[in-house]
Amino acid sequence: MSRYCAFISYSHSDARFAAWLQRNLENFRIPPATRQKLNHGGNRLGPVFRDVADLGAATKLTAALSEALSRSKALIIICSPQSAASKWVALEIGEFRSLHGDDALILPIVSPTAGTAAAEDLFPEALGKSPPLAADARRSFDGRRVALLKLIAGLLGTGLDELIQRDARRRQARLVGGISVTTVLAVVMAVLAAFAISAREDAKRRLSQSEDLIGFMLGDLRKQLKPLGQIGVLESVGAKALTYFESLDDQDLTQAALLRKSRALYQIGEVYFELGEFEAAHNSFGLSLEQARQLVSAQPDNIERLFEWSQAEFWAGYAAFWSGDLNKAQMHLETYRDLAWALLDREPDNPDWVMETFWASNNLGSLAYKHGRFADAIGHFSEAIARIDLLIEQQATVERAYEKTSTLSWLGSTYFHLGELDSAKKHFQRALEQPLDPENALHKVERSYVLRKLAEVEIYRGEMIPARSHITSALDIATALSSSDPDSMELLYARTTHAWQLALINLFEGLPVNLDELIAATDLLLGAESPPPLWKALAMKVAEVGIRSGKPNSLPWAKNVLNQINPEADGWGTIEQEHLSLIVSVAEIDPSYLPAVEKYLPAQQARYQSNQDFTLILPLIRSYRLLGRQEQVIKLEEVLEQAESRHPECSPCTAEPHLGFKAVSKDDTTRRGTDAGTGRYLHVVDENI
Repeated sequence: MSRYCAFISYSHSDARFAAWLQRNLENFRIPPATRQKLNHGGNRLGPVFRDVADLGAATKLTAALSEALSRSKALIIICSPQSAASKWVALEIGEFRSLHGDDALILPIVSPTAGTAAAEDLFPEALGKSPPLAADARRSFDGRRVALLKLIAGLLGTGLDELIQRDARRRQARLVGGISVTTVLAVVMAVLAAFAISAREDAKRRLSQSEDLIGFMLGDLRKQLKPLGQIGVLESVGAKALTYFESLDDQDLTQAALLRKSRALYQIGEVYFELGEFEAAHNSFGLSLEQARQLVSAQPDNIERLFEWSQAEFWAGYAAFWSGDLNKAQMHLETYRDLAWALLDREPDNPDWVMETFWASNNLGSLAYKHGRFADAIGHFSEAIARIDLLIEQQATVERAYEKTSTLSWLGSTYFHLGELDSAKKHFQRALEQPLDPENALHKVERSYVLRKLAEVEIYRGEMIPARSHITSALDIATALSSSDPDSMELLYARTTHAWQLALINLFEGLPVNLDELIAATDLLLGAESPPPLWKALAMKVAEVGIRSGKPNSLPWAKNVLNQINPEADGWGTIEQEHLSLIVSVAEIDPSYLPAVEKYLPAQQARYQSNQDFTLILPLIRSYRLLGRQEQVIKLEEVLEQAESRHPECSPCTAEPHLGFKAVSKDDTTRRGTDAGTGRYLHVVDENI
């Protein structure tokens, strides 16, 4: 009797893609109509076997692998140059055929990292006469999402069309504004067909229409798909559109076509960037900026061209920001600000240009925040509030309320980093007062993050009752959203972040901590392909709670998390901070980690000395306590006292020690937030969320 719906055979160079594939196959819900037609017993495909062990110098398959192959209905082969050369993949193919005979269901899928080779050249020789290719996950072919659906169709023995239609319905049902399935499918088909009609007599007219459709797909539809993490549906459109535009000769295009090309290029870059295809994104942004500058140079008084130039400058700055090149980001974003004000000077009554100045100020505020220039950040964010208030006075809308909420939240976070706890709390409370749309998923997510940040400030103020209330509300929101869209890793991250904060409060107050659920969710996040630094930072926070709670096996799991982190490569401030904090927690139990504390402590101390970041104080205190450097401990505790902090971990500032943390006196040396929504700014890229 079969236990597994499929066995994934792959080279361990494709391990991340294999993990993604396993997770998405197991989470796929079979449409009711398909279940009925196929008489399928459940709403899932069933478990998928993926071997995570390294066979090393073994000479034959293990008994466990042979057993798994015998109990698998199908064999999925992830084809790549590495798997084609792998003796283990060859052995698994041979074993599967010997067990299942001529009826063996073998489904090759090309890895997204397989390069440009023909699919047949990536087949392992053991396949012999190669079966038909099931799917090709490379960006310029099927792309991941379509490849996944093709594979599922092969496993079920059903048509691809009905799965695509079901997938489209499911995704569109989650859109905030809601777009009909037929509309989406019609647009997709029209866009993809556009690339095959250039030879017709009416090519020029049709190409203009096609470019408009591309603009819709990459613009309006993208904005509606993004909040729910469904950008992947546009990957194939972006690839084909980029190929199309790169093939055009500018000399043969009208001025209107050149403008559409410039706009489409940065829209394509947006899609790639949100998919993590950074090289392709940078390429598109660069082409767009070059095109936009040429257009303005030809007609400097054309306000439409000036606007497109401003957008191209923003996206170039956005890409540089995310790549860690903050100086380059500063240059582009300052140009974007200047262009936004130039637009407003041309048309002072145009609310769109007021909005551009709002976003420009937010961009520079986010950049100053990342640089640790918190006073400058407050100036930029305050200017942004003034700009959005002008628009709200003219016409109050929920979208403008959302933008103001986000900026107020960032102001609160900035004051928090300065140690101005009262101001931080005030701005988070103001953010919660804004009239957001209670049915809008993006607005719900924003509200949940504001509640969590407010709870964090309240913890520092020793206000544990309101902190618990606020983080519980945040968790309720995120849990409901995540349950409605279980495939969204962004929503899983939000839910897990809030759950960690609640677990920390429980730890402070000596209450039980549900560590198993936290670890399970964290493992899913770390298992994602190229998890962002913030997810890794969260994993380290969860690991630290586990160690401090004294839960069995928490120390080995924490060490495993540390082995997956490279702060020099992952960067981004917060991950360095959490990395040091977790190492300290491990070193308090395992002294062999003390050299690591010594290694990473100077960088954190240097960061604190450069910007006096209040949030760095507690990890620094814990580090210096562990190393017996009491003089530094006393100096930093005095900063906490001056800020009137009543954090449970700061025993000199509290009357009673809290459970889970050893009370320490001063003479004791023994231990221790995008583009968000409709806006064009950097906010959700940082630890504000």
